[in-house]
Amino acid sequence: MSLHALRPVLRSALRPALRTLRASRVSIPRATAVRAFHVSRPAYGSGETDSELAAAIAAEIAYESEGASSSKPGFLQELEDEGVWSLSDTANSDDVVVSRKFGDETLKLTFQISDLDNPEAVESVDADGNVVEDPAYITSSLLVTKSGSKKALLIDLGASPDGFEVTNVAIYDKGLAEADGVEADWKRRSSYMGPQFDTLDSVVQDAFQAYLAERGIDAALSNFIVSYSEYKEQKDYVGWLSDVKEFVNA
Repeated sequence: MSLHALRPVLRSALRPALRTLRASRVSIPRATAVRAFHVSRPAYGSGETDSELAAAIAAEIAYESEGASSSKPGFLQELEDEGVWSLSDTANSDDVVVSRKFGDETLKLTFQISDLDNPEAVESVDADGNVVEDPAYITSSLLVTKSGSKKALLIDLGASPDGFEVTNVAIYDKGLAEADGVEADWKRRSSYMGPQFDTLDSVVQDAFQAYLAERGIDAALSNFIVSYSEYKEQKDYVGWLSDVKEFVNA
């Protein structure tokens, strides 16, 4: 596994250990105070542990922000400079969308950053017979529509530092493919979704891969998705810490 692919896994694995280590350095054993029943309760929203929680969160914010740059990361600046894909991202939202036009087609690729917090190790065997652990994929869904068709393609992919892996290609009525919500998702799942991609004839698989690559669904975009997911996850985590701290201190 490449160092780039290990970054999100190592960060998720090390973060709890570093917090524990940091806490063990500063904690001082003390006797637990016993509150008498006749002592009045503190005002609502001003509990005895509030300051301790706020201080712990402040320390975590300082740790996570250490060495962080306020400038736009290079991979994001490069995407904007190329002017092919447009990025749509809402703070604290799991979904991120990149979209573009290709002739009379509109391509909308949605990916979920929560996959970074729940990496599923996948084991495979290399050419020498050694068991290796592959990086978890970032779940992605590509919607392809065109002005001259009432249908739309909905393609499930996994993004990794090594590129995209296509898992399924479905075709729906355009309205159903574009619809959001649980009901629309249930209707899509109740429709025929096509065969598993890896069961298709190899010639058809290769033709699909070429079709996607021509539209920019390639290793460069997959790498961007991995990098941006790491960047956004970190940014949203620090924002979450700040919001919780502000609430506790209010």
